Amino acid sequence: MAIGDQKKKYIVGVDLGGTNVRAAVLDRKTEQIVARGENLPSFALEGVEATAKQIAKSAELAIELAGITNDQVLGVGVAVPGHVKPAEGMVMWAPNFRDQWRKVQIVKPIQDSIGLPVHIGNDANLAALGEFTYGAGRSVRHLAMITLGTGIGGGIIIDGKILEGADGGAAEVGHIVVMPGGRGGNGAFGSIEGLAQRDAIIERAARKVQEGRETVLAKLSDYDRFALTPAIIAEAAQAGDAVAKEVFEETGYYLGITVANLINILNPQMIVVGGGIAQSGDLIMSPIRRAAYACAIRSLSRTCQIVPSELGDNAGIMGAVALIETEYGHGVSA
Repeated sequence: MAIGDQKKKYIVGVDLGGTNVRAAVLDRKTEQIVARGENLPSFALEGVEATAKQIAKSAELAIELAGITNDQVLGVGVAVPGHVKPAEGMVMWAPNFRDQWRKVQIVKPIQDSIGLPVHIGNDANLAALGEFTYGAGRSVRHLAMITLGTGIGGGIIIDGKILEGADGGAAEVGHIVVMPGGRGGNGAFGSIEGLAQRDAIIERAARKVQEGRETVLAKLSDYDRFALTPAIIAEAAQAGDAVAKEVFEETGYYLGITVANLINILNPQMIVVGGGIAQSGDLIMSPIRRAAYACAIRSLSRTCQIVPSELGDNAGIMGAVALIETEYGHGVSA
């Protein structure tokens, strides 16, 4: 089935972070990325106008590297961290960007700069859409995703569509409370973000080192907790360090409770676990599965796969691409 304008065979996807912004160009026919722009500073703390210019510049560089022109591009999708109102092009709240990012219009300045249609979505929502459209979830209609990193995000796909909620803020999985009174993240004390985000994992390991536990983590960090990272902890665990393995077991347990809640509430066919921390593989996936299947309603968990992300770091970009395809695409001819 052909689209109205046969020249528009490409889509630009942009992933906006608190530090960097990156863009890629996707060929709609082959569903392959044909060019990637270099990472640019997002200038998130300098205000929305500065960031909008960086987003546009990132997209322009990717288009240039692809050897195409704007008239061949269907549109630009942007994955934004925080609570967004996609239909209004508004960012309502972006905790990593401080208070200046409250109820700000971001789509218009990007469009004014680049001269192409622009749509935004929450980064975790779009990661879920990316996995659903191009990744691990291509065979299902109902999917939920958890992204693990500096924070914890979530995205939910119901019957092929993003669950946005009444005000665009649905699927804030990181703010689910699993241990009241526990460690706090950007939300309530005891939220899963507070218990399983990057800093929580590091803190969990550092406490065990300071308790005098026998662990290689002490030497790897030179007894400096600020030198620990999830990657270092994962390396130690893979080498058989009992304390490092315990850190991932405890983290996976809390995440598994969260996954069980999603299974019980949503009855999805698949839960996808993504983000940088998910790259630790079975170290985190195995305890997540054990806790989830132990806590979820059995008849619901039997029909739900719990899998790692297939797209990895590209999930947000591919979801941003899928957003534009959903908005404007009706197939592309040969």
